[in-house]
Amino acid sequence: MANNVITEDERNQFRSIAFKKKADSMELYLIGRNGYKYNMQEVGEAVFGDANYSFTVSLIHRCYNFSGQNGGKYRNGCKFEQKYGYRVTRSDIEAFLKKYPNGTFNNGVTFEDFLLTRLKSAQNSVPAAAPAQRQPAPAKIPQQPRQVSQPQPIPQPQPVPQPAPQPAPRYSYQEPDSSDSEARKQSATGCLVIVMVIMLAMFFAGVLFKHWIIALILAIFAISSIYDIIKS
Repeated sequence: MANNVITEDERNQFRSIAFKKKADSMELYLIGRNGYKYNMQEVGEAVFGDANYSFTVSLIHRCYNFSGQNGGKYRNGCKFEQKYGYRVTRSDIEAFLKKYPNGTFNNGVTFEDFLLTRLKSAQNSVPAAAPAQRQPAPAKIPQQPRQVSQPQPIPQPQPVPQPAPQPAPRYSYQEPDSSDSEARKQSATGCLVIVMVIMLAMFFAGVLFKHWIIALILAIFAISSIYDIIKS
């Protein structure tokens, strides 16, 4: 890349700018802040307090071999980040300024050259992964012979004792008491006589058939008494 032409007066002016002013100017113009893209007039207003300092902002960038429109060139998601997977920050700008405090217009080095060298150095400094060590095979533990348990004898059912047979109850026939039979016969005869007397009285009074229910009950008592007399 061709070097920018810087006059002696511009060199003296560039050397008089404080390091922080240079870093602030390049950060706002090349990266931006909070996603905002600054132009040189806005950078002059923000850094030096006057938009007319845009010439000073331009001088700083020309002394580092920037030319043309470079506003937001290294903002988040820029082409450089997409291509190399590296996001440029203020620390990169400060490292660049510290390495070339008097500019790079006389040696042709650009900020992107510096970034690529810095990126390559970072990649080379990453230690290679140590080869994985083989783990020793686990020691084989001798297996104990399996003990086969002897089958347990199946318990045989015990005979249930049967109760001893009980002798059958003995029954004996007893003749009915003759005195009880005689008393029952006399009682039945008395009842029969009373019933017959009542029925005859009702018959002669002409009310036997009128009160037939009573007559029926008396007839039942008479039949029962006759039965008891015969049975006795």
